[in-house]
Amino acid sequence: MTSELMADWQSRTIDGIRTRRAVGTDWEALRGRYDRAFGGVKTHDFEAWKQQFRLEDIAVVEDVTEAGDPRIVGTAAIIRTTVTAPGGAQLTVAACAQGMVATTHQKRGIYAKVQAELMAIAMETEADVFAAMPGPGGSYAYVGVTTHTRHLCIDRGRAKLRASEGDPGQVRESLYGESMTELRSVYARWQRATPGALDRAESWWLSSLDPRAFVLTHPDGYAVYELAGDTVHVRDFCALTVPAHRELLRCLLGQGEYARILLDTAVDDPTPLLLEDARAAAVTGVDAGLSTWILNLPKAIGAREFRGDFHGVIEVADPWGLSAGTYALDITGGHGRWTAAEGVAADVRIGPLELTTAYFGTHSIGELERAGRVRSLTAGAADTLDRAFAATRKPFNTTPF
Repeated sequence: MTSELMADWQSRTIDGIRTRRAVGTDWEALRGRYDRAFGGVKTHDFEAWKQQFRLEDIAVVEDVTEAGDPRIVGTAAIIRTTVTAPGGAQLTVAACAQGMVATTHQKRGIYAKVQAELMAIAMETEADVFAAMPGPGGSYAYVGVTTHTRHLCIDRGRAKLRASEGDPGQVRESLYGESMTELRSVYARWQRATPGALDRAESWWLSSLDPRAFVLTHPDGYAVYELAGDTVHVRDFCALTVPAHRELLRCLLGQGEYARILLDTAVDDPTPLLLEDARAAAVTGVDAGLSTWILNLPKAIGAREFRGDFHGVIEVADPWGLSAGTYALDITGGHGRWTAAEGVAADVRIGPLELTTAYFGTHSIGELERAGRVRSLTAGAADTLDRAFAATRKPFNTTPF
């Protein structure tokens, strides 16, 4: 299946520009290009960082106007991973990473060529989901917001934990390099319990966090943090249970020489509710994080957990031509089935972005309907679909790419 949008982009020709896949001798040039675009790859182990990618999954655009001296002027890569669906099932992901075009070659349609090649790569991987993490400089119109990140600034002097049964003493201090195996084990459990969370390969752990960082570990959670100025910067945090969450927070609040704690959480994370005064954990912002496009809807629907029954026909109004059509959606006893239903009147009309964001529980069908982004074609159909797609928790991802 090919997107009409991607086919259009791929068919365009740009004089002096060639698109290809990466080869082993490209790494030095790619790293130089990343330095110019992103200020360098933010890693402590470049060799481990490279292991996240397969060369055949990296798209390269070259300027070949000077014979014998091609120059890389654009690139993007796919990282193969998995994401947790509501209910815990894993969907395969082709994640778009390191996308950029040289400042000397922008506004020529080069990034469209890169994206078309990247979607071709995603199709080759047979991924269930295409994912992106748009930066502040732009966004991708064809992916739906899948997770949000809430930024908390905790006033360490004001923040006090609500009364509890006491400290069971299960938290241990260590350095990052000493506890990586333990962190990976806890994260794997947390990831499978958290919709929207991406899996992490071993190379991620070796390359993405500062080996000098401090770590608090609990049998059911951990916190990785750094100390700078008057601030405790929490770089990675997960807790599978309320006691783990509480005890990790208690230890972070014990940093008596520091004025504040910066912590990123899901929008429904209970951190403020663990404090006597929730206002001591101020929300400084909420950002969109992971964005996705579901490529394999039959598998995704079959893998998801649902909260109510639905029997009807969905019209997917896809302006890019990848998933447009009418489909029968049958949900019974928490299990769904998605099949083509040509020539049948639809009960609900929805776009692929809206379907994605509702699938993961980022926004409800009801919210989307009130925004005019979902339309009920049969009275009450959207309300029934809303109850079926209701999520028990908000999706959250802590793994950038």
